[in-house]
Amino acid sequence: MNISIIVPVYNVEKYLDYCLHSIRKQQLDEYEVLLIDDCSPDRCGGICDRWAKRDPHFKVTHCGKNLGLSGARNEGIRQATGEYITFIDSDDYIAPNTLKDHLALLSKNKEIDVLEYPIRIYHGAVNAELYKPGKGEIVNYTEWIKQKGYLHSYACNKIFKRELWNDIRFPERRLFEDMFTIPRVMERSRNIMRSNKGLYYYCNRKGSISNSVTLQSISELLQANLQLYNASKQLQGLTETELDEMYLHLCNPQIVLAQMGGDICIPNRNIPLKRALLTQRPTKYRIKAILKAICGKRYCQLMARTRKILKR
Repeated sequence: MNISIIVPVYNVEKYLDYCLHSIRKQQLDEYEVLLIDDCSPDRCGGICDRWAKRDPHFKVTHCGKNLGLSGARNEGIRQATGEYITFIDSDDYIAPNTLKDHLALLSKNKEIDVLEYPIRIYHGAVNAELYKPGKGEIVNYTEWIKQKGYLHSYACNKIFKRELWNDIRFPERRLFEDMFTIPRVMERSRNIMRSNKGLYYYCNRKGSISNSVTLQSISELLQANLQLYNASKQLQGLTETELDEMYLHLCNPQIVLAQMGGDICIPNRNIPLKRALLTQRPTKYRIKAILKAICGKRYCQLMARTRKILKR
């Protein structure tokens, strides 16, 4: 099984060697590591060159101008020759044999288009959490939505058939590029395996985009989730309660945006009080659904005002 491992590189000289060592520990046979040096201002370019000289599996592209994370990933997709592709951020790392074991699994299950595996989110932070997608079950896109896979629309803990990306690219110069892109790729896939083996370490780094909350970042997160919600309303097989749950997830960035002075951008969704009261969902969800049923279209505004008052 051959795979292209795409690694965008920018200003991570402290972490890059560790990341690349973790890739080599996968003990793969047929693979290429595409190091996309995105005009990094530190010593990353030299580190990439040393790896390429040491191991022919590692190939370096020094970009002529800064492309941003999406642009660097897109350049990697353009160059990729493997049957499968995966993305590893250059300040993260993966557990030994994670890719090897999953590629062996994919070789026996050719019908699988995407395999997603466990990820430790914000590794190194006090709020770190372990996400395990499943126990090896194979689902379609609708089931992936039903199981709330969209809450973890990361590019990095998945192995994709390269053909899924034939005409899909990450949006350049936008934040939350994964949320804009990964659900579109998952929708195109016929079969998705949700594994509980292996581990991707998504590291918590001071100053990273994921740790920065700005009006722009919240606006873009909201737009990405709104795009997904609107598309999901057209899916066959989703219940009204499942759509309610997607909508309430969409309300989260909308509330933060309103709290920061932004406009209400999302359409209203009517959640009947009876449906909110009778749902079998967890208590936290039921409380939100009941509040939405009571507050109606003013839900996000009222929640934003309440948060402001509580912060005083």
